[in-house]
Amino acid sequence: MTWMIELEHVTKLYGTVLGVNDMTLQLAPGAWGLLGPNGAGKSTLLNLLIGQLRPTRGTVRVLGQTPRNNAALMRRIGFCPAFEGMYAGVSGLEWTTWLLQLQGVRKNAARERAAQCLERVGMADSMQRPIASYSRGMRQRTKLAQAIAHDPELLILDEPLSGLDPVGRAQMTALLKDWIAAGRGVLIASHVLHEIEA
Repeated sequence: MTWMIELEHVTKLYGTVLGVNDMTLQLAPGAWGLLGPNGAGKSTLLNLLIGQLRPTRGTVRVLGQTPRNNAALMRRIGFCPAFEGMYAGVSGLEWTTWLLQLQGVRKNAARERAAQCLERVGMADSMQRPIASYSRGMRQRTKLAQAIAHDPELLILDEPLSGLDPVGRAQMTALLKDWIAAGRGVLIASHVLHEIEA
């Protein structure tokens, strides 16, 4: 069996500060939650899984592969970060299209797919506006749209419901339930238990 996520004695140190400490686990394909308070190491672990960080010790495997500097694996993963790494002067449609083009999708097809995904997350009326004019919840929806746009096998989501109002939370929870029902993998990091339970 190929594990969705496999960690063997993974430790990540930031100088003398422990980010992740000797973590070993194997997660089968499916839906998983990563719970913990702010500062517990959730984002560090997710950044190890997407190859942004290299473990100080141990081995990280995602979908059977090492994530560090692995462009082919990154095409199979959708990532929604907790941080706001968006360009304020472009529209949500332009930003999502551009990220799809980085995945190798041609411009016209990327724009069409980006529009579909933005509509799916409830951004149909605002996708042409500059990101600078978006509320926090709208930026969160746009980040989720880009995470699903290239149709990945696995979604890795860092606080994906943060900043959403109750309607938005219900809509995104329904979207993620549909994603899981289609047989795709999801790992959601949150400090809110009821979000993970939902």
